[in-house]
Amino acid sequence: MARKYLLTTLGCKVNQYETQQIRELFDSLGMVPARDGETPDIAVVNTCAVTSSASRKSGQALRRLARRGATSIVAVGCGATDDAERLRRLPHVLAVLGHDTDIHAELRELLTLRERRNPHAPAGDTSGYLRADQERADADRNEVWMNPFVSETNPRGVSASQAAVLPAERIVSRPLPIVKEDGVLSGRIDAFAGHQRAFLKVQDGCDAWCSYCVIPRLRPSLRSKPVDVAVAEAQSLVRAGHKELIVTGIFLGAYGRETAIRKRFSPQASPLAQLIQALARVEGLARLRLSSLEPGDVDAALLDVLAGQAACVPHLHLPLQSGSGEVLRRMNRQYTREAFVEMIERVRSALDRPAISTDIIVGFPGETEADFEATLDVARAAGFVKIHAFPFSPRERTAAAKWRKDFIHGDVVRDRLRRLGELERESSLAYRRVFLGEHHRVLVETTTGAGGSSVIGTVQRGRTDRYFEVHFEATAVRPGDLVTVRIDRVTPGRTHGTYMEPGAAGYPLHVLSA
Repeated sequence: MARKYLLTTLGCKVNQYETQQIRELFDSLGMVPARDGETPDIAVVNTCAVTSSASRKSGQALRRLARRGATSIVAVGCGATDDAERLRRLPHVLAVLGHDTDIHAELRELLTLRERRNPHAPAGDTSGYLRADQERADADRNEVWMNPFVSETNPRGVSASQAAVLPAERIVSRPLPIVKEDGVLSGRIDAFAGHQRAFLKVQDGCDAWCSYCVIPRLRPSLRSKPVDVAVAEAQSLVRAGHKELIVTGIFLGAYGRETAIRKRFSPQASPLAQLIQALARVEGLARLRLSSLEPGDVDAALLDVLAGQAACVPHLHLPLQSGSGEVLRRMNRQYTREAFVEMIERVRSALDRPAISTDIIVGFPGETEADFEATLDVARAAGFVKIHAFPFSPRERTAAAKWRKDFIHGDVVRDRLRRLGELERESSLAYRRVFLGEHHRVLVETTTGAGGSSVIGTVQRGRTDRYFEVHFEATAVRPGDLVTVRIDRVTPGRTHGTYMEPGAAGYPLHVLSA
């Protein structure tokens, strides 16, 4: 019987990409996903630590798995790197693997040793790989992760090279991804299971040290994926049926750089622009979208590529965080209010009616009412189609967490979040109204039949090049299809359209796709 696995992901696009790498590793070992109600042989939680809420939810996810009956749980990701000691003490947590380990090799080793010790164990039976020396492992506070096979003579556990290979039917069908090669980001995925749009990770690491952010402590080493490797991966994803790719990284603007600190950039042609140009030319790729960028990342070279390549969509995610110059300084952001506003104007000049989404932190320590009004002013001028607003979350061992006397509490933060939400609804509605009566291509993401069942049905939901969603009616349309929809009606919460069948009267000869 095939061994079963269960994967849970919290956090960002990078985490989702890295979970897919683990999924492909398990699949290559002949394992299968556990179905609802089944107890997995191994459960992996890809944790997040960007906010205190994310850290709390990571622990809750691990506890939930234990209550479900999982007895072989592994924590990976930023939360595992940030708070290994706490996570390793949760029920049935077998190992905590931080970013400084080769997670794929360690997971393979855990499975190999389990197979050696008890190859016929039923699902969920961990008798073959119980912790060999729990007291010794718990006493070692210098370990970032805990290997359950430590012993007096082998305090770090059996290495992957020492472990016996799996039986023939479980041998990996392709080379194990390398994830820790110095200076170079390698490892890849062949498809993105369960998603119509695929994430393509091309960069890792950040050393910019925004005063509120814990990530530079957890992912300090910057690595970039070579252009030819990224292009080959993009080709595989397109062959797998993905029509849209989202290029992502921990600090995407530092692609091809040794640091994320912009004043230390070496004078060279924009590595990110060169990468995007190469990816945009991948045959069969319909849409290429970028994740977060900062003002200094959106230079003339990148804008030229975005404007000149048909696959590049007119949508950018540009985190503002605050519209107050003083708050941006205290955040240690690498731009001013004026630089952000100027960047928005350059983007609008280069691209046709671009959609701009953003992140904003509300209630940063010391944020006055005047500071928040400045944020509203910039957001209003930018006309963001989407605002991801977050209340400030103090993270241990960051500068901002020490400014407790300046914390903004309770009703003030909630009121500011409410006002920002109202502005977002107004801006989004005004932006979407611009496209009434136009035909746009839409990537179908969900199809809902009668009674809400996910089958070929009548109610469709998809996303335009400019990021906003459209609901329309059509039959014989499947998730993953790229279709043409006329924008008919917009409301504060939804955009409605009409599906244009190819060859039907009124079908446009030219679709506004960029």
